[in-house]
Parts: sequence; C-alpha cells; structure tokens
Amino acid sequence: MIVNGSYGLAPHNGTAAATAVAEPPAPARRPVVDACSLVYDDAGWRAYLHRLGENAPEYLDVFSSSFCRYFGASHPAYREALAVRWQDAVDVLLPPGRPPFDLAAHLADRRRQGVTAEFAMGSAERLPDGRTVNTWLLETVREVRDRIHVWAGISLRDPAAALREVEVSLAAGASGLCVIPFLDGTDPADPRFAPVWDAAASAGLPVWLHTGHHFARSHPSGLGSWRTVEALAARHRELLLVAGHAGWPDVRETLLTAARHPGVHLEFSSHRPRHMAGPGSGWEPLLHHARGLARDRVMFGTSTWVNPGPTGPLANELAELPLPEDVVTAWLSGNAEALVARSAGKRRG
Repeated sequence: MIVNGSYGLAPHNGTAAATAVAEPPAPARRPVVDACSLVYDDAGWRAYLHRLGENAPEYLDVFSSSFCRYFGASHPAYREALAVRWQDAVDVLLPPGRPPFDLAAHLADRRRQGVTAEFAMGSAERLPDGRTVNTWLLETVREVRDRIHVWAGISLRDPAAALREVEVSLAAGASGLCVIPFLDGTDPADPRFAPVWDAAASAGLPVWLHTGHHFARSHPSGLGSWRTVEALAARHRELLLVAGHAGWPDVRETLLTAARHPGVHLEFSSHRPRHMAGPGSGWEPLLHHARGLARDRVMFGTSTWVNPGPTGPLANELAELPLPEDVVTAWLSGNAEALVARSAGKRRG
C-alpha cells in the first residue's frame, strides 16, 4: 500500500458532516463507482480497528497518520497512546461524544464527489448489540442498496461459520463478499473452503480478496497473492473474483491471471493514481496494457481511510494519467457497473 498526504479534511465521523451553510453547485464530475468502500458507524469502526489490533497491529502503526487524518485525531496523542496499548490509540481515534453516523450526509457527500455507487465492505465481527457488522450494514442501507452494495465480510478461520455467514448475508441482501486472508492467517485456496466459494459462485456473489503486500509480520506475505487468485479461479470457474489492491506489487502477474480467467478483476484502492506513472511504482504493467487486456478488468477504489480526502480529486488523478478517455471511464465506473450487472444476472438466473 502507498500512503500519501490528505486533502485537508476537517474532523468527521466517516462521512461528510451536514451543514446549514448554502453550498455552491457541485462541479460536474465523471461518474465514479468506489469498488472498495468502508461505511461504518463508530461501533463498526471500533470493530474494524480492533480486528486490526488483534491480528495485524502493525497497521495501527504504519498507517497512524492516515487514521488520524481520517478521524480528525491528534497524531502526537495517538502515537503516545499507541506506545502504551493499541486499544488506547483506538480510543484516541474514537473518543466519546462523536456525532452519530449520518447516512443522508454520507450519500450527499458521495453525490458531490460524483460517486454513483460503492461496494461497502462488511465483516462478521460482533457489535456490542450482538449483531454482526454485516447485519448492521445491510439493515442501515436497506433503502439505498442501488447506491451502496454490501459485500459481506467473512472470516476463513472456521469454514462452517464462513459458509453460514455467506448464506445469512445473501438472504439479507448482500451482493458480494469480502475476505482479508492476512487477518485470518488462512489460505483461501485451502480445499476446506471450497464449499464457501462454490456457494458464492452459485449465488453470483463476487468476492473481493485482499491481494498483494500486507504488513502483518505474523503471517507470510503469500497469503492472498495472485497465486491464490489463480488457484481459486482455476478450481471455481464460475466464481467472480476481485483482486483487491490489484495484487501490488505483483501487478503484472495479477493482470495476467485476469487474462487467463474471465471472472477475475482488479481494483487499485489504497494507491494514488497520480503516482502510478512514476518509475518503479509497480503499476507500469497496468498502464502499458490499459488499452488491451486491462481495459475491461480494472476498477477504481478508495479504501476510504487510506487516502482520507474527497473522492472526486482522487478520481481526477486517474483522468490526468496518459490514458484514453474510454479507459478512464471504464476504470472509474464502467467495469464496476458491468460486474454488478453480471452478478445480478447470475443471481436472477
């Protein structure tokens, strides 16, 4: 992952704050589908951050600046707390008295940024009220699922529990799945999980899989590599797979895997488009093949907190790369829209 400076956001609660001040008309923007979004209230964010702290505490250290910018927290106070206990650092990010999550404000901000839809990643973590994050998310966005597509998070630590979560989430309206292997410490290509992928394929649920580099020192870097994508795509021919973060730095191998398997896509969240054209960025294969095999397989995503700024300017960075307009359109929205349509068609069939 590449972390860069923010766009200078004011402190917020994971969504733009509503304001009584009249705003100027939003500038015309290209339509954007965010293929990797996080939509949580504070309880959901706490569950997310605790999952990192318990399984990959390095993330709370490496991305400390990004977390503090996103949550509007004091970086020195966060670092001081983190030196004692990661739980204390989470409390700095999420102090008492923060305003509640405002879905209407979130949607209004998305609209201003040109975001027509987003794939919101959930998790099977439990909230204080006993619900899973998946359940909270599905209930919260029930009326706007044309704008917020819930991709239910599953843990692969227990194959039977993972399969149950797929079935429950599908029945509740989930339109995709999310898997982060380095947090589970398991290999998604292990044959024990075949029933999970068979269920996803049968239901037409795309699976967003964290691929490529991660910072969890307690687990090998190969968890969730392009080889994982290759193994799953070869065994489960009908499975729709999205290689999260495009397998960076192994972008070439991930792209070639997509060329071999029509159900494989790439999304490049967590990485700034403006850096992709730089020498040694690792994104050279994507740009080189943009007019060919990458044109219809690549999607834009933000990862929400990693580059904590408005989505519109981030999308504009992609448009400023030396790419044809049709490729920019496909990557920003067209390919994600096609995946949604393909997935919905499979579910109807």
